Amino acid sequence: MTSTTANRVPPCSLLTEVFHHPFLEEDASPANAEQRRLHHTLTTRATEVCMSCPHFDDCLETAISGHDIAGFVAGTTSRQRTRIRNLLHVEVKPDDMDALVGILSSGRQIATHDVVRLRRAHPDEPLDFIAQSLGCSLSTVKRHLRRARAQACEPTPLVPRGPSRGQLITAFESVTRMRRAAPAARAA
Repeated sequence: MTSTTANRVPPCSLLTEVFHHPFLEEDASPANAEQRRLHHTLTTRATEVCMSCPHFDDCLETAISGHDIAGFVAGTTSRQRTRIRNLLHVEVKPDDMDALVGILSSGRQIATHDVVRLRRAHPDEPLDFIAQSLGCSLSTVKRHLRRARAQACEPTPLVPRGPSRGQLITAFESVTRMRRAAPAARAA
């Protein structure tokens, strides 16, 4: 791989065994000491990759202001990104994928009220339980829960412009308690 190719390809796209591991999903909780060590190792490795990535600023901006992305992105979990959005008063509407996904093999589309009903009936179960019960994907369950939360809350007014890169980095550092190196130091 040439250096120009390396600058265009985000390192996370080459480390699928880290970034696509179930333990970097929000609801996949380690059950024992060995799994906790693996979770810690994966998170540490993913954080190192993100913090040294030349695409970090763009990735963070997209993950905070552009799309409601799941998983570990730009050195953050989805909960941390939610906290950053709240600090910056950023509202990102989830992509409406129901027309493309979330339909059972019987042809019946998953309804938000079915997901919410199961979540209320089984609050201590992981979201995988709901997905298996409904015969759908984990991302479908998450999308419906986000929709239910959005419908239950008063919509917050959109900020006319998105936050500046400086504001994004400051909020990132506040929420994650990690320091991002200055651009000149990263280039060296």
